[in-house]
Amino acid sequence: MRTRLIALLAALCAAALALAAVAAAGGGHGPAAHSGKAAKPSRAVFALLSGRNEIGTDNRRGAGDRDGRGSFTATVDGGQLCFGITVANLDMPVAAHIHKARPNRNGDIIVPLTAPSAGDPGASSGCVTVSGTVARAILRHPHDYYANVHTIAFPAGAVRGQLFGRR
Repeated sequence: MRTRLIALLAALCAAALALAAVAAAGGGHGPAAHSGKAAKPSRAVFALLSGRNEIGTDNRRGAGDRDGRGSFTATVDGGQLCFGITVANLDMPVAAHIHKARPNRNGDIIVPLTAPSAGDPGASSGCVTVSGTVARAILRHPHDYYANVHTIAFPAGAVRGQLFGRR
């Protein structure tokens, strides 16, 4: 158990460092930094992933992997959504997404993400292009969206977390 906790913490740190590097790479070096115009600040959204948060086709909560845990972090800057996902206690992940739905509801996939390369522990990160409309909607109302990771054993979703933000 202690080894798993240390590995999960290492994966969380790696994801946080990857997001910080992406944010630093764009910060202060774009055209706005040289034109005298203030750059739009990027904002972050987060989610704590758990199998107990997954909603089954019968609308019952707890349809995911009861042992599964993880975290999701994303920064949105214009049309770029850069993310980090960490998971633990899962079978091999096969997909990851952001869906549009409030808590206790299932919703359509809005943003496809790179699934973690392993499930115990596992991590992934990257950047995807999203429309301005989607980016603004996620930032304005993060609680209307959730992130989840799918596995072969739980094709409808192994772990899920409702997004939340901080301004």
